Amino acid sequence: MKNRGEITVFLSLCILCVAALLCVMAESARTAGSRYYFQTAAGGALDSLFSRYHRRLWQQYRVLGLPCESRQAAADQLSSYVEKYLEVENWYPMGLESMEITEWISIADQGGDYLAQEILDYMKFGVWGNLEITPDNGEQLLRDISEAAGAGGLTDAYDAQAEEVRKLERAVERIAECVSRQEEYAAEIAAELADDDAAGFRDRASGFRREAGRMEGLVQSYEKQAEDLAGKLSDTRRMLTETAGSWQGNRAELFEEQMNPYDAYVEADGSRRQEVLAQLEIGQENLERLAQTEVLVGDAERALEEAKRAAEAARETAGQTDEPAGEFPAGTGDTDLELSLAAASEYWSGYTRSGLKLECGKGDTEKRGLLEQVKALAQNGLLEMVLPAETQVSSGVIAAETLSSHSAAGSSVRTPGPVERVLIHEYCGHFFTNAMSEEKKQVQYEMEYLLHGKNSDPDNLRDTMSQLLLIRQGLNLIHILSDPTKRDEARGLAAGIAGVTGLAPLVEITACFIMCVWAMGEAVADLRTLYAGGRVPLWKSREDWKLSLEGLLDMGRGETCPDRIGSERGYTYETYLKLMLFLTGHQDLQLRMMDMMELNLKGQEEGFSMGKCIYRVGITGKARGKHVFFGLPLVEKYTGGGGAEYPLEAPAVRAYGSE
Repeated sequence: MKNRGEITVFLSLCILCVAALLCVMAESARTAGSRYYFQTAAGGALDSLFSRYHRRLWQQYRVLGLPCESRQAAADQLSSYVEKYLEVENWYPMGLESMEITEWISIADQGGDYLAQEILDYMKFGVWGNLEITPDNGEQLLRDISEAAGAGGLTDAYDAQAEEVRKLERAVERIAECVSRQEEYAAEIAAELADDDAAGFRDRASGFRREAGRMEGLVQSYEKQAEDLAGKLSDTRRMLTETAGSWQGNRAELFEEQMNPYDAYVEADGSRRQEVLAQLEIGQENLERLAQTEVLVGDAERALEEAKRAAEAARETAGQTDEPAGEFPAGTGDTDLELSLAAASEYWSGYTRSGLKLECGKGDTEKRGLLEQVKALAQNGLLEMVLPAETQVSSGVIAAETLSSHSAAGSSVRTPGPVERVLIHEYCGHFFTNAMSEEKKQVQYEMEYLLHGKNSDPDNLRDTMSQLLLIRQGLNLIHILSDPTKRDEARGLAAGIAGVTGLAPLVEITACFIMCVWAMGEAVADLRTLYAGGRVPLWKSREDWKLSLEGLLDMGRGETCPDRIGSERGYTYETYLKLMLFLTGHQDLQLRMMDMMELNLKGQEEGFSMGKCIYRVGITGKARGKHVFFGLPLVEKYTGGGGAEYPLEAPAVRAYGSE
């Protein structure tokens, strides 16, 4: 009997199919594993790259940044890391084709948003205690400091209005003096005409014409000052409208009340303005009358000369040549030939009197001058008044144009809330120096630079002082306006300074000026305390107030300056700087923080740049995998001839921040 092989062939084919299926399944699993392995290699390479963060940047500022010169350098480094994975002998044989950088973001990009994110990540997980400004009260403090800045701006606006009123009153004084001089000359002209004194008349007429000629220029100056005052009032009204929503309590009404005297003044000045403008027409009429009077005087003088010549001719005709010189023939005595200006006098009697009564304040100019002196000292000599005598002002210079912030790509797209701002400001106080810091640096006033961004320490210190003075002045003015006793004291002094005037609102306007200067004087005392290391409350009580009105006048005399005595409560200079940072745009703040970091690290590491510290990197790795279980011809037939290699691609992204 012959042996038959059907079963053997059948079983062989079955085994071959099962083996092919097992190989396909194994290769499929291995291929999936190779893709995961390559993805792991790409991610691990990025992790290795990001572990090379800049050590000094982290140690000094708790900011993570990857120092790297270029994308290509990073790609080469990543390729070397991936190659370490691919060199291992395992079930995932593959070869690296390329490593492409798809995303490359520096800390300096996007207006410093990534730097801010790094700071927030650190601050949120840091351990901070005994904070004067906490995230819980950040929103309230933001409202307080915004209101203080608005009040300071209105203080300046009120002061500018008061100055325009004073200029307008001086213009009125000059017009009143001019009108008074014209009236005096007019009366003197009438007297000279009555005395038939032609020479005296001409002298007084010249003076009258000179004064009348000044009138047009004086009125134009008055008109200009009135327009300037109207412009200042309009600006203040706009400021009040813009800040209306930010005022707390009844403070909006307090500041609105200060506008009422100005409105009343402008209304009262309206009728006075019409009187002033009428003087131009009256003056022109009187000049024309003066010209005609001069003609009449000339006619009278010519008539006298003709009479004298006629008398001389008559004498010669009568043959009375032996008479002494200067004597006239009978019937032609001295009285008959005297100059008569009666016609001119009668005509001049029609002179139009102005009737203008411009009453101007004749008050205590000395005290007003002392208040002006306080203003001048606070505006021009603040540095000397505020800093302790032993303080040496830093002369540090910042070449900001060479720093990365000036070449950073993009603008900020984030809007930090009050809580985030508080954390960033607290970070600034911890890591950056200021005028009160014991640590000394080449650029000492770092926080002052964060506020103003000027290129030198002295400029940043002066601007910070001026801004702090304005804020304290606004807060102090709110206190004065809220205290009826202090308002009454200011009105009492204002009555003496304004004097007797036809415009009653001038007393209230002067009182507003006094309150503004008083608030400024108290602000100077506050700054002296802060720069001596003391504390000043944000909102003062009566017990916290230092400067009396008499003390304010003494400041103007240069006799005394307020003591540097602080309160047991309140904020330090550094805390005020943190509050003032709320008034700085967050992008400006972020870029200026970057400047200070780069400037300090450049002193330790030449060539350091925040623009070369990378925050986020995205990559796409490409490789070729090799098949392991697809070598059998039958498997290749079933799988469509997949070949010995297949492509692999692995995208990966890493960033230091918690985005």
